[in-house]
Amino acid sequence: MSETAPLLWLGAAAIVAAVLQLRRAWGLPRRSTLQNGIAWTLMLAGAALALADSGAWGLAVAALFGMASAALLLAHAGWTSPQGKGRASDRKAHMLPERGEPRNIGRRLLTFLITIPLAFTASLIAALGVRALAGMGGWSDANGNALALLLLPLLWGILAFWLLMMPRRRSQWACLAVPAVAGLGLIFIGIFIGGAV
Repeated sequence: MSETAPLLWLGAAAIVAAVLQLRRAWGLPRRSTLQNGIAWTLMLAGAALALADSGAWGLAVAALFGMASAALLLAHAGWTSPQGKGRASDRKAHMLPERGEPRNIGRRLLTFLITIPLAFTASLIAALGVRALAGMGGWSDANGNALALLLLPLLWGILAFWLLMMPRRRSQWACLAVPAVAGLGLIFIGIFIGGAV
């Protein structure tokens, strides 16, 4: 890493701005895809800048700034929130249906399957595809493996978030298919070019 590392600090600033933007977007009275999209774009741009400047170490440093700012925002929200006067309803907590309502166990189970094992699988395939792309670009196996291990939880978290925000199952299946198909394509290209995986 260079002594000044301007891209690293710019990336860290972008990640902090992304956390602040997410907090702002989630505080709006209605969900805004545009505001959430701006935040996630800032997050990805900051991660890319830090990675370009100092590799995995730079990305880890920039991510620490983002996590610290998120922790401060959560601490502030917890400290300043008024104490509740009553118990939150089960509906508000999204735990159980109100008395007399159907439980929709099948629908809930399918949502779990889509956002946990299937989203993990799609993220894993996408991360392995990026690893294959890195191998085609001349990266060493160690750097490619580190990149895949770094991307897997990041992609999984982003994918699970988007899946939970989608109101229709058809959109969820399409959202799962895009990273999986792209990752498989990169893996097969890497195999044909020379065993980059």
